[in-house]
Amino acid sequence: MTFLFASDLDQTLIYSKRSMGKQAVESDLREVERYEGNPQSFMTATGQRMLHELAEELCFLPVTTRTQSQYERVTGIYKGDAAPKFAVISNGAVILEDGEPIKEWSDHIRKQCVSKKTIVEELMPKIVQHFSEEWVLRVREADGWFVYLIIDREKFPSEKLAFYTKTFREIGWSMSLQGRKLYFMPESITKAGAMEYVKERIGADYVVAAGDSLLDLDLLESADLGLLAAHGEAVRSRIPVSAHIETTEKRGIEAGEEILFRVQQEILQHK
Repeated sequence: MTFLFASDLDQTLIYSKRSMGKQAVESDLREVERYEGNPQSFMTATGQRMLHELAEELCFLPVTTRTQSQYERVTGIYKGDAAPKFAVISNGAVILEDGEPIKEWSDHIRKQCVSKKTIVEELMPKIVQHFSEEWVLRVREADGWFVYLIIDREKFPSEKLAFYTKTFREIGWSMSLQGRKLYFMPESITKAGAMEYVKERIGADYVVAAGDSLLDLDLLESADLGLLAAHGEAVRSRIPVSAHIETTEKRGIEAGEEILFRVQQEILQHK
């Protein structure tokens, strides 16, 4: 039986000092990402060990909104030079195979975005129209696929979130608020679609997926078992999910450990 473990990274398996929670013990942390010479993201020693062990028993598929350059900074999620053969980046717009984008996949996604007019050039005037407020600190494009804003959470008008979500959904863009980042994603770009492509390529029989945000829900719905971090945006939004999606009991970096332990259990049950 071929198992596929498709997991989001940030605030699911790996955590910054800000997002890991007060329960984290400094001596138990293992650095998994360095940025501009400084430690950026961490796992617990137990979580890192479990992930390294799991990678020897199944196909581990990182699934992230990170661009390729951002993803390549995260090296501690695999052991030595044993990087995952496949990785889904840019929220599903790009699939890496042995570190290189699969052209046929990205070409397919690009054609869909163009035909639906959900391209960055069409979005930017709407961003300028609705988000000229003082709480927008920076506007970033992710390799031409989607846009995210770096915001001041204290000044962000949370009461307007539903209005903004509806406004952009009407023109084919989903919105997701994750920490200090507000994402705008074309409806054609999904983590689930990219995961299904990899699943077919490797002939996987069973998929466990993990995540924390609204952008992860389609991935979890498409899996045989979905694992949702209790601290995340998806749980806070209270959107109904299918019965095969479980929410962790723990939060923060300990939820990452719980997710990996649950994956280990699932493998043992199906052997």
